[in-house]
Amino acid sequence: MPLRNQSRVRSENRGKPITRFTVAPTGSPCRSPAHRCPVMPDPVHNAQRGERFVIKLGMSGAAPAVSVRAFREHSIMTKHHSDPAMKIDSLGELLAAVPALLGFYPTRSVVLLTHDEVTGRIGATARTDLGLNRSGGLRKDCRAHIAEAVGLLRNQGADRLFCVAVDDRPLVRAVPALLQLLEDAGRSRSAVDPDLEILDVVLVDRMTAGQRWVCRHGESGPLPDPASSPAMLAAVIEGRTVHRSRAELTDQLAEEGPGVAADRCRDAAAYEADGDPCELLAAVVGAVTAQRSATLSDADVALLGGALLDVAVRDAAMALGLTVMADEARLLFAELARRLRGTPRAAAATLVAAAGYLRGDGPLTGIALDAALTADRRYRGAQLLAHALAAGMHPRELRITAEIGMTVARRLGVELPPRDLEFPLAG
Repeated sequence: MPLRNQSRVRSENRGKPITRFTVAPTGSPCRSPAHRCPVMPDPVHNAQRGERFVIKLGMSGAAPAVSVRAFREHSIMTKHHSDPAMKIDSLGELLAAVPALLGFYPTRSVVLLTHDEVTGRIGATARTDLGLNRSGGLRKDCRAHIAEAVGLLRNQGADRLFCVAVDDRPLVRAVPALLQLLEDAGRSRSAVDPDLEILDVVLVDRMTAGQRWVCRHGESGPLPDPASSPAMLAAVIEGRTVHRSRAELTDQLAEEGPGVAADRCRDAAAYEADGDPCELLAAVVGAVTAQRSATLSDADVALLGGALLDVAVRDAAMALGLTVMADEARLLFAELARRLRGTPRAAAATLVAAAGYLRGDGPLTGIALDAALTADRRYRGAQLLAHALAAGMHPRELRITAEIGMTVARRLGVELPPRDLEFPLAG
């Protein structure tokens, strides 16, 4: 495959629908199993059980703010009031939507869902491991991660929060500690900002059909099948994969084989393209647009890894996430991330993270950033993106950066695939 040749691509724009869901949570009162968690009635919150919620799924949702170390993935969906709503009639259906919101089925996890009181919308979703110590309480690192997650969600403007604990272990000690932690973390640090309101804490053993969920107010019910939920249907229609586990998702960026080192990448870029950014970018575009039936050779991986070490090439490559070949570009960068090592792996993984952020894929964004910073914790591109997302940068701002990449490509004289005008970006 001649990677050095510039490729011109003709491809139809691919539009993907957006679905919205209205949720009115209900439930039948029952006692929580004693070994699972204590029931903590709250008359103030009980009075709010009839309020309605809206979930908007899809690639046009606002993208995730990411704290790579504290919680590896969460996604934020934006408001598009003109889209029709699909009604969901129970709190169980809201819980069944969690795998579609996260992009995988969580296990032994704390999932946070933010709620806008004015619009009724479910906004940001965040997940972190539910770590227990030997006595069944929350581990110190788990407490820190949850507290940081709550803080980041507040940065996104959250003022109300649902918590879902997915765990098959006894949580008698963990649940009161979790509730106290959420309330402490949500307490305002200033006189002008209100406290973050904890609407509910809901527990379920696992995300499978028929599992009994129970909330802290004593309501309970069977979990509908997440695989047949309206949220999952929307994911299928949009072409999104909901993985059976988080591990299945992380495997997309797991290191493969001995890997291609940074020195070999630099040598390949110098030898094959004389270090010319135009030639290097053309190689990247050619690899994205080529109809490959086999994996890349090590020589090709080295050349492409060397290309991504050039800042101009990397910035222009980010613009591929705005084109009709965005999926192909993401798959290429993921393959490179698996096979490269050191700084080139960090560069490829950062591009995967950016592609995920542009399209509203929070889980992939966080996992890719974690892979990038693990490969090279000093890699500036990954650091800047992680800090920007943690500060609540909107996808539109990253889109501006990607559009600058298009300008860079034009300046280098390399034609990128056509802009995707029908597939709305996150936000």
